[in-house]
Amino acid sequence: MGGFLLFIGLAVLAFGLYNMMAIKRVLAAPFKKTGELAKNPVSEDPKGAMSTEGKVIPPATQLLSPCTKQPCLAYEVKIERLYEKTETTQDGTKTVKGSETLDTVKGGAVFGLDDGSGAFNIDVSKGADFDNFKDGFKKEINGHSGSSHITFGEYTYDVPAIGSDRGWTIGFKATEKYVPVEGNLFVLGKLEGNSIVKPGWRSMMTSAKGREGLLGSLEKKKKFSFIGGGVAAVLSIPLMIFGPKADPNALGAHCPSEMTDVRLRCSNQVTDDDIYTWTVTKPGKYELTVYAPAKKVPFDPGLIITDSSGAEIANVAGGVGNNAVANVDVKAGTYKLKVWPADNYKVKGGYSYEFEIASVGGDAAPAVADPLNGEGEPKAEDVAAAPEGDAPPPADEPAPAPAPAPAKKKKGKK
Repeated sequence: MGGFLLFIGLAVLAFGLYNMMAIKRVLAAPFKKTGELAKNPVSEDPKGAMSTEGKVIPPATQLLSPCTKQPCLAYEVKIERLYEKTETTQDGTKTVKGSETLDTVKGGAVFGLDDGSGAFNIDVSKGADFDNFKDGFKKEINGHSGSSHITFGEYTYDVPAIGSDRGWTIGFKATEKYVPVEGNLFVLGKLEGNSIVKPGWRSMMTSAKGREGLLGSLEKKKKFSFIGGGVAAVLSIPLMIFGPKADPNALGAHCPSEMTDVRLRCSNQVTDDDIYTWTVTKPGKYELTVYAPAKKVPFDPGLIITDSSGAEIANVAGGVGNNAVANVDVKAGTYKLKVWPADNYKVKGGYSYEFEIASVGGDAAPAVADPLNGEGEPKAEDVAAAPEGDAPPPADEPAPAPAPAPAKKKKGKK
């Protein structure tokens, strides 16, 4: 919980930082009246940045939105394909619906801004960020068009070739947005000739709120983002320190990329292959098992073990729906474990599985030295090493009988 809260806090703080940078950009760019620019189109900024604002003057060449033929300063039309496709996961085969963007058609005009001191050209034909888009058109066409052309309002779109691997088409959708030719506008871009255009190094900024209104809006977003993100980040600290922590070695936990010696059963998901690093500090015999869960589309688990030189010491496959088990006798060192679909059959989202490493015995106990030389004769070195008086008797002489125990005295009356 603490980690999630920290992630949210950092994301909100990043949004606040974005707004702070936008504020700095607006404040850093030279700001001049439209009439002053018309008389002397020069920027003091090394890169030619310039900003101005004023009432919108309609473009000399009218720009019309494609679908509704609405007079505008800019438009954007997104064309989507609606489809169905069959997907196979470990839980079975099903039909899913989805959409994909085929194209986004954009356009912009050359228009004027006038704050009362004289008009100056603004060119958004190469794109700009607007905060005053209006919805102009939205329509779905069901069914696959028999023609390569489909019509949305007044706009005809040429459908590209679509491969069968992308599912079968069940319809198309168009969404049109446009910027109306009205009101006042603040613009920040690059001064180029007698126009402000999109800079080559970043986006062109426009706002129907005006310069001061835009700065106020950005400042408010920055303030609340920093406060909210900061509070979330601070609250996450005690949760991370004092909150319950998941044991990475606990039964059922997610399998870590690095394991040492034995490992309780953990879980993971595999699409192509999973590679683990296995460090053995206690040499001996181990049993490594990949468990295949009961699913509608069963998993054929494969397990390959290689040593540090790349030599393969085990390569097992469980068979469809069965477990893969490898028994190895390994030395101390580092090994690579590869879990993969042994039959190379893949499903969307991959297969879930469980993995376990168990010890089934250490090194064999060292052999005990035989005091006889395999033929009933004592080894010379053993005789020499034996303490005086404790040498073993010759093989052909019986060992002396043990001394009898002293007789016990009977108790009697005096």
